[in-house]
Amino acid sequence: MRQIYLAALALCALSPAAIAAENEGRDILPENATPVSYSIAIEPDIAAMNFKGTARLNFKVTKKTDRITVNALDLDIEKATLDNGEKARIETDNAAQRATFIFAEPLSKGDHTIAVDYTGKIQSQAYGLFAVTYPTEDGSDTMLATQFEPGDARRLAPMWDEPAKKAVFEISAIVDPDLMVISNGAPVQKTPEGDKVRVDFKPTPKMSSYLLFLGIGHFDRITDHAGDVELGIVARAGDGEKGRYAIEATKEILAAYNDYFGVDYPLEKLDQIAVPGAGGFGAMENWGAIMYFEQLLLLDPVLSGPDDRQNIFNVIAHEVAHQWFGDLVTMSWWDDLWLNEGYASWMQAKISAKLHPDRQAWLKSLAGRETAFGLDSIPSSHAIVQNVRNIDEANLAFDAITYQKGRAVIRMIEAYLGEDAFREGMRAYMKKHAYANTVTGDLWAALEKASKVPVRAIAADFTTQSGVPLIIIDSVRCEGGNSIATLHQGNFAADISGKDETKRWRTPVTASIAGSSDISRAIIFGPGAQTMTLKGCGAAKFNLGESAYFRTRYEDAEFKALLGAFARLNATDQLGLINDAFALGASGDAPYSRFIDIVEITPADADPVILSSITNNLVVLAKLFDGAEGEEDFRKFARGWLSGAFRQVGWTQQETELENERILRANLITALAQLGDEEVMKEAQRRFAAFRKDPASLPSDLVTPVIQAVGATADKKTFDQLVALARNAKSTRDARLYYIAAAGIRSRAFEQHAADMIFDAKTPSQFQPLLFGIFSKSHSEFGWDYYKANREKIDSLLDPLQRLRYPSQIAKTSNDAKTADDLESFARENLPDSANADVTRAAETIRANAAVREKRLPDIVKRLKSGAGS
Repeated sequence: MRQIYLAALALCALSPAAIAAENEGRDILPENATPVSYSIAIEPDIAAMNFKGTARLNFKVTKKTDRITVNALDLDIEKATLDNGEKARIETDNAAQRATFIFAEPLSKGDHTIAVDYTGKIQSQAYGLFAVTYPTEDGSDTMLATQFEPGDARRLAPMWDEPAKKAVFEISAIVDPDLMVISNGAPVQKTPEGDKVRVDFKPTPKMSSYLLFLGIGHFDRITDHAGDVELGIVARAGDGEKGRYAIEATKEILAAYNDYFGVDYPLEKLDQIAVPGAGGFGAMENWGAIMYFEQLLLLDPVLSGPDDRQNIFNVIAHEVAHQWFGDLVTMSWWDDLWLNEGYASWMQAKISAKLHPDRQAWLKSLAGRETAFGLDSIPSSHAIVQNVRNIDEANLAFDAITYQKGRAVIRMIEAYLGEDAFREGMRAYMKKHAYANTVTGDLWAALEKASKVPVRAIAADFTTQSGVPLIIIDSVRCEGGNSIATLHQGNFAADISGKDETKRWRTPVTASIAGSSDISRAIIFGPGAQTMTLKGCGAAKFNLGESAYFRTRYEDAEFKALLGAFARLNATDQLGLINDAFALGASGDAPYSRFIDIVEITPADADPVILSSITNNLVVLAKLFDGAEGEEDFRKFARGWLSGAFRQVGWTQQETELENERILRANLITALAQLGDEEVMKEAQRRFAAFRKDPASLPSDLVTPVIQAVGATADKKTFDQLVALARNAKSTRDARLYYIAAAGIRSRAFEQHAADMIFDAKTPSQFQPLLFGIFSKSHSEFGWDYYKANREKIDSLLDPLQRLRYPSQIAKTSNDAKTADDLESFARENLPDSANADVTRAAETIRANAAVREKRLPDIVKRLKSGAGS
């Protein structure tokens, strides 16, 4: 029923009746009132970890009522006064996250105001209004920041905290005079208030509550301009200049988006705030005041490498895209979260490909598509457009389906419609729905009107049902100088035994003969055999440019032909072939030996993104082989291949190198250390010893991989040295680097010692969940048992987004099916029902990996022993 209803929904914008039907079953506020604006003043007490607040809620009553219900959480509401002076009776329900103001007589339709006095909590983790304590040269300091998505603005003030309840926000903060305050708008005045100062900000545009931001601390703020827009990078005092690259990147990104969307960035300023520490997310797109954890915004001249530079550019591109997709135009409810995240993910790759083509953004985006394929190939996956009933479920919607599958489907639709028509539709969508809310159908309507192409049915197939199409190339024969391909559609599953062959997708398929520029196109639908005619004869490659969302399986003859033509394929098509061979081998759809065949013919001077991808796959296989028959044969093969690739790049950077080659060098060092390569381990240890004496001795490109290599191969003495370096660091960035290296220790002899370090009071609490997640990747069973034994302590360190997901994240590092059973049992006894979907997905992933170990790895062992191609 849900899939059928959503397919219909995709065809048009929602009518009022449809909106009412869609709201049925959602945990939303009564529809008797809607906000117009808020005036909120906050006075924090950092030492006491609380704050005083006053809020004026200006709203419109749409249906006569004697009570107004808003969202509120962890707020102690002292009084609420109506504009006529009447004091409201206040009922709060912390479990329901609501406060109700009850009056003696019903409020008439029209405009009203309630003034509220209250107090609230400052959090120690990254949600609501939270505090971060960080080291400086002069000791420690603390800053405050906010994180409100999806439902934590209600921790700052009582309000209508739902995305469709857009309103104007006027924010004020009462702080010590030496502190800087940042919010969505520009400050308009500072007024002394006792021994403090009150900072008032300009009203925001009409926007959703989760986009509100407040930051307070000892900050540097460097500025520049992009046209009439003031750009600011805000960082802790002393770090401002580390944001210079970010501000330059923002200038070019903002100009490109103004052009693409046809709607200029609508605010007068855009601040981007660097916050030390870590959380269950990386950055947040607050309108005009984007928040980042600092490693995603600041470049350190000693520690940062080219991967940091690219990550910073990509994350900025993503968050600035949200200023249009998400902030200017916002999804109506969390069902359509992908309208924010999928489009921002797509736009980040698109703009990077335009402005920095050498970085190969689309080629790199295939890694994200693989992540989406992984989640989407298990039975409990979900559709892009999903049924979200409450805030807990909204938290769980932030996953690879929303982000990476969303991006891949958008890219497929753009390729199907053409770039110009797609952009015309996007511009019309932005203009029509500015400062308003939308559903997925609004977007399809705009794209179809602009392109005159019936895209809705294709779009509905990929957004309203889960799963991955499998296009099977049955045969390709040469007739009269052309190739006749016979193909059909199936379903890809992580384990071939779990296929659901009932699903169908109208799938756009492109194909050509290797090396040819002549492209054939077709829509493939269903299991019946269909044909495509390709100009010319030879090896045929399908899904050109890997722009569509499906896996491709070739029968033996066609696969061998492509192996022979591998050098004539472009890098994207080569990587698509590699990724499919790896995944189809793991699922049982094709011999796993095919992946080894491709690895062996991939030259050491192939595109560095391809070599990095193979490197990552070999590391994944090494973990699957851990303790399995043939482990040493595989590790020997992997080390041999990685060493050959590393010899091509060496330890020393060349002047003509591209950034991706430098990133490849770092990946190879890390991988070889993890696989126990003696030569790389010794050299990393030598360089690390020199770095400790003279940081200038090690190029910034190599700092992270060298220290991580030392951590992976550490004995207890080296481990303790890394921890000491972390705890004596004068910056959060340095501490984070050393802690992560220590958490990556692979020796099982020191598991308890490492886990105890992670949760020691001397380790910053915001780092602890991150570090334990890294540690558990190499110590799966120990990590899962440790979490269960220390659940209460660990859960106290987690924000709401993490709390439901963390048990599954730790458990699914295991490849043992018994852990899946144990996770399900643990969840039944300890977790709320809202965690069930995530638990099921984790359990299915564990069992799929266990099946790979049992059923698929022997094919690789046989292939390595034979030394012959398949």
